[in-house]
Amino acid sequence: MSDKKEADKKFYGQLFSKAGWTLGIVVVLAFLYVLFLPKSLDNEAWKWLIIAIAITKAFLIVRITFTQLSKILGDSHYLEHVLSLFTLIISLIVLSFASDYYALYLNEAANFKTNLIFGEPSIFLFFEFFYYSLISFSTVGYGDFVPLSLSAKFLVILETILYFFVLVFGTANINRINIKD
Repeated sequence: MSDKKEADKKFYGQLFSKAGWTLGIVVVLAFLYVLFLPKSLDNEAWKWLIIAIAITKAFLIVRITFTQLSKILGDSHYLEHVLSLFTLIISLIVLSFASDYYALYLNEAANFKTNLIFGEPSIFLFFEFFYYSLISFSTVGYGDFVPLSLSAKFLVILETILYFFVLVFGTANINRINIKD
């Protein structure tokens, strides 16, 4: 087996063993929001639970980014591995916050100023909040979604902070990238 194939096998094995459980938590929580939150609309406790879950997920993502995955990057210097790592981290953040925004909107539509129609099918609403999360993460912000409540603004701030963590992590590790075929 070539060195590259062996490095790939080792890298992806470590990546999914370290990040797989966090990815699982994010996906499971997104589905739980979709399944259970619509049945509990206008519940103030849900708003605080959504924020607590978002903080917990953010902590897990930062922990993976700065502790576990920096160890993996220490073993692998291929550009492909670094790009895979960043794709996973960004996907986790965007998916995580999309589900949080979605849940907050279902809890109370007044959390956001938007042109969405409350009661649209869940998949369309989730897609809209996935779009909003991606736009927020990239710091583009078109203005078609505006967080109005304190809890919605807090989630946007938290996602933006994670954006800067990813940016700093990438910048700090740029010298470790070694382009090899």
